[in-house]
Order: sequence, then C-alpha cells, then structure tokens
Amino acid sequence: MLPFSTNIILCVIEFFSVVLLHVAYALSQYGPEKAALISIGFLPALLTVLLYRIIRNEMIVIRCFYLTMIITSYIISWQLGMLGTLSVIYFAGALMLALYAKRSLMLEYAIITTLALLLNAIFFRDSIALTCPTEIYLVYLLIYLFAMVSFQFLVNGVNDYKAKMEEKNEEAQNALEAKANFLANMSHEIRTPMNAIYGMAELLDQKDFEEEEKEYIDTIRKSSENLLAIINEILDFSKIDSGKMEINEEDYHFNSLIHDVLSIIEFRMKNRSVKLVYDIAPDIPRVLVGDEVRIRQILINLLNNAVNFTRKGHIALHVHWEPDIDGNGYLHIAVEDTGIGISEADMNKLFTAFGQIDTKKNRNVEGTGLGLIITKRLLNLMGSDINLKSRVGEGSTFSFVLRQQVKDPRPSNYDSNHDRITADNAGYRITFKAPTARVMIVDDNKVNLTVASELMKRFGFEAVMVESGMEAINRVEEHLVEYDIIFMDHMMPVMDGVEATKHIRALNTEYARNIPIIALTANAIKGVERTFKDAGMNDYVAKPIHMNQLSTVLQKWIPLEKQVPIVNGQEVMPSKGMMQTGQLPVIEKDEVIDMLKGIDVEDGLRNCGGSKAVYIKVLTTFASSNLQVSLQEYFNKGDVENYTVIAHSIKGACRNIGANDVADQAYELECAGKDEDIDFINKYHQTFCDNYAEVVRTVTRALITQNPRNLHAVR
Repeated sequence: MLPFSTNIILCVIEFFSVVLLHVAYALSQYGPEKAALISIGFLPALLTVLLYRIIRNEMIVIRCFYLTMIITSYIISWQLGMLGTLSVIYFAGALMLALYAKRSLMLEYAIITTLALLLNAIFFRDSIALTCPTEIYLVYLLIYLFAMVSFQFLVNGVNDYKAKMEEKNEEAQNALEAKANFLANMSHEIRTPMNAIYGMAELLDQKDFEEEEKEYIDTIRKSSENLLAIINEILDFSKIDSGKMEINEEDYHFNSLIHDVLSIIEFRMKNRSVKLVYDIAPDIPRVLVGDEVRIRQILINLLNNAVNFTRKGHIALHVHWEPDIDGNGYLHIAVEDTGIGISEADMNKLFTAFGQIDTKKNRNVEGTGLGLIITKRLLNLMGSDINLKSRVGEGSTFSFVLRQQVKDPRPSNYDSNHDRITADNAGYRITFKAPTARVMIVDDNKVNLTVASELMKRFGFEAVMVESGMEAINRVEEHLVEYDIIFMDHMMPVMDGVEATKHIRALNTEYARNIPIIALTANAIKGVERTFKDAGMNDYVAKPIHMNQLSTVLQKWIPLEKQVPIVNGQEVMPSKGMMQTGQLPVIEKDEVIDMLKGIDVEDGLRNCGGSKAVYIKVLTTFASSNLQVSLQEYFNKGDVENYTVIAHSIKGACRNIGANDVADQAYELECAGKDEDIDFINKYHQTFCDNYAEVVRTVTRALITQNPRNLHAVR
C-alpha cells in the first residue's frame, strides 16, 4: 500500500519512539543501569536501517524487523514488569505491517505474536497480574485476535484492489499500444501514396512545362510536404503519449544546430515584412551533449509558431549560457515575437492536444495544433518546462532552460560564425552549373534536407531528398535512377550514414561500387576522415555547409560532361566534341601526365583507380578550384577555424593528384589550426601558399598547353 522506503521509515521511527519512552520510564523508576539494559530495544531499529542500506530484498528486511521487534519488546516488558501491556506494542507493529500490505507476512506475524501472547498468559500469569488483572489481559488478547483477523481481511482487500488496478492499467496500456500501432500503420499507409505523389511531382518538375503547369506541380509538392509534416506531428504526439519517446543524448556542435534552424526559418520568412533577429551569446561551448534532434525540433516548432502568428515587426531568438560549478551548464533559450499575442484565458489552451486559439481568425494557419504540446512534453522528458509571457496585440515570448553537458568548452562565437557563413554563401560566385546532374541527399531531419537542397539549387539542379539510410539503399539497389552523387548524413537513427554506405557498397553492382558518396557531418574532427574512407565514402562536407567547400566537392565528383562552366557570369557551353563523347578526348593524356613535374603521378593514378581519364578529370577540377584565395582571406581575418577547414580541403585535393609534399604541408597547417598554434601558421603560411600556387600552375599549364579550347574548364 505504501512504498517500501516509506514503510521502513515509519516502522523505524515508531518503534524507536516506543523504546525511547520505555528507556525514559526505566531511568526515572529504576535508574541508569536498568535504562541501559532497556536500550537493547534500539537494536531492531538500527539493524533494520543497516539491512535496508545493504540488502534490497524487502521480505528479508521486514522479517528481520518484526522478529527482532517481537523479541526485544518481550525483553523490555519483562524487565520493566509490564508484560500486561505487550499486546499494545505488538498491535503497533501489526499496524505497520498492514500498511506494507503483504498477505504472507501479515499472517506470519499474527500467528507468531498470538502464540507469544498466549504462552505469556500461561507461564507468566503472576507477572502479568502485577500490572494488569488476568481478566483484562484476556480481554486485550481477544481484542488483539480480532484486530489480527481484521488486518488480514484488510490486507486481502488491498491486494485484490491492487490486482484489479494493475489489470485495468494493463488494459489502458494495451489500448494506448493499439492506438499507437493504429497511428503508425495509418501513417505508413498514407506515406506510401504521398511519397509517390511527391516523387512524381519532383519528376514532373524536371520536365519542360509552361509556367502555369509549373505552379500546379509546385502546389502538389508543397501540399505533400505539409501533409507529411502533419503525419509526423501526430506520430510524435502518439509516441510521447504512449511513453515510447526516448531522449538520445549525443555530442553535437552548437553552431551547426543553430545555423540549421535559422537557415530554415530564414527561408520560410522570404518575402515577408517581418525581420528575424537573434542574440546568441558568444560564450556558449562549442560541443555540447544532448538530444540535438529534439532540441532542433523544439526550436523550429517555437519559431514556426512565431512566423505563423506574426504579420509585422520582428521574431527574435535569444540563447544564453549559464555555467555550472561542475563544468556543465544551462542553455537559456527564448523565442520572442511581435505577433497577435495571447490572452491569459487562452494560454492554457495552447498546451492541450489539438488546441488552437481563436480558430475563426487563424483558420488560414496550417497545422494540427500539436506543435506546442509536443514541445512542452519533449522539454518535460529532458527535465525542463516551457514558460509563456504574452499580451494581446503586443506579442509573445516562449522560453525554457535546458541543462546540457559540455564536451568541448571552447566558445562557439556563433554570431560571427553565422554572419560569415551566411555572407559567404550569399555572396559566393558560382563557377559552374550542372542542370542535368542527379543528386540524392540522405538525412533524417527535414531542416538539414531543406538547407542542403536550397544551397544546391544555386548550381542549377534540384536534389532528391531521402529521409533514411534504408530508403537510400533501396533506391540504389533498384537502380531506377542513376544518381551522379549521394550526400549521406553521418548521424541518423536506426541506421547511420556509415552503415548505410557499407550496405550500398556491399550490393556488389558496378553502379553501387562506384557511385560517389559524400558524408554530410558536423563531426569534422581529427580521425573522422578515416572512418568515412573505411566505410567506402569518397569525401565529406562539414556542417554548417560552406558554399566554397560544397562547390569543390560537387565539381570534383559530378561528371565533367554534366558541368557547364560560368565565366564572367555567362555559361560557357562545352565544345561539340565534348558533347558527343562526354569526355575531353582532345587532351592527350600521356602528354599531360608527362608535364606534371614534381607530382607523384603514379600515386595520383592509384587514387583514381588506375584510370587516366578519371585522373585528367580530377586534375581539371583541381586546377579550377580557388582554395588559395579562401585560405588567404581567412588568414587575413585571423579566422583559424575556417583556415583549418580550407587547409584540410587543400590537403585532400593535393593527395588526390599525388602532390604529396604540398599535402603534407597543408596537413601541418591543419593540425596547427586545430591546436590554435597561431605562431606556426604565421611562420609557414606564405611558404605553403607559394608551393601550392606552383602546383596549381603546373597542372593548369599542362592542361591548357595540350588543349587551349578547354581553357574554360580550368578557370
């Protein structure tokens, strides 16, 4: 009936108090020697506490308590000549056992104590008579027997009630399970045709239709996305409601999380007269430990909610850090808007299932009304809660505090990071387009998919978005579409990107073995390259995505015949010979290779599977890259983090063609950047740039000398 720990505490306190009263009585009536002898009664309480600390078997602890209590109570009563009151003490013990509500223990106790009281009446009648007449003692004994029978019925009733409640609880759990299974099955049944509709709309979008038809197709796609988002919300709510939602804490990069969130919200707010502002504290640690997926979901829910109900003014994201004494700390996050606001009477409605306020006014707002309740329950699962301050007509502020562990305490300095990446990506000059390229992006998070997809649209193609590693494997295995490149998210539930890549390579078809697979990862740390390479991945792009790195990877792995160079803002179409053959046949491969002085051509050829044609393509991509400009720019700014990323890219590019000496120098600069060894970078930067520039000139000269008509391919 009561929890075990509570019952033990009550038993110990009660019996300790009884013994204390007897000790006090003995001290006043018989002196300290008798009081010391009576203090043996403290033994059951102390022994019970000790056993409770070291033994987790409840039956042993309770039996030990009541047996020692029976014996010591008898000794105390005998020493004080109070055997007539023994039934009162035993009754108090019975009350404690009745609260524990175990049939077998209650019956044992009743039998043992009743026998003790009967034997007491038979053999110590004269001692009992000194303080209690025999007739009164027998009345006490009858009352005690009646109490024991009553307690037994009480315990039986409690246990029967508990059994019925457990049965009803099991029925309720089964009902919840059935509901969850129904929703899961229904979502699967709905997803199947919806994915087909969405996929067909994507295929139609690649056809040459009139503007009006294009609008129809776009409407189908957007409606499909909205319906799938609603299905996902219902599934999330069902998982939380049935207790199946789990919080998975892993390392994550704070800047990557916030950059993804702001990128998708910025995209949603295009063509709106509402400003998105953010206040991100620079001292937030670079790498935290928490459930990145759920934190991202919470932020997007709150920001989307603000976007839906704000027509003018601004939406603001505030994130601050409160360090703790143990080296970890708290994220203080608030989403503020200047929207319609919420009345005090309507606030509670926001956090109920399917609850939307003033549905007549807001009927144009899409959604299930589950976003905020999901947010609240996710925060509850993470040990937090959501707070709301709002005034009608002035706006609302949703805030919460989330404890996070710290993996890398270096400051993230998000504001400058986001500004730089946003500015770099917005101002990046596209050097080529690949309108016929077929690219697949695999990521379980729609935010990441949308961000990557929007960036790739600038290169003239629209990527196919896939939400799981298993679906990517199926697409490659079926081979209905031949993709030129796959971007694979590293960290995904059920099957991560490394495992999915291994499965694809194990399909053992020429297409599956050779298709370039590029890791998309926020885990751009030392050693990760080896993990990706061992899994069969060809390259990786770090999150948040920089356009220059993305451009380098696309240019390196998308077939050259599908790339259309852009010079001075104009597309330069390939020559007729290139269009017919899809290669660069006019370049004499052996002559080009002979001119690559200072480069380990054999090593470069090995990196390209021994194919001279592939090696020529890689050389062309290498010559057309502009990594030295970016490296110098970050060097001038003192931006060590991005300097390190560019040095890493140059290292990989040089290794691919066999320029191993320069690759080693780039690696040394990369390591210095990771160690923030500014002195080393300052000392060797210029020497490295000169050597790298010489390699680029050597490769460019070899390509152009043999084929001046393909000059545009190396610009």
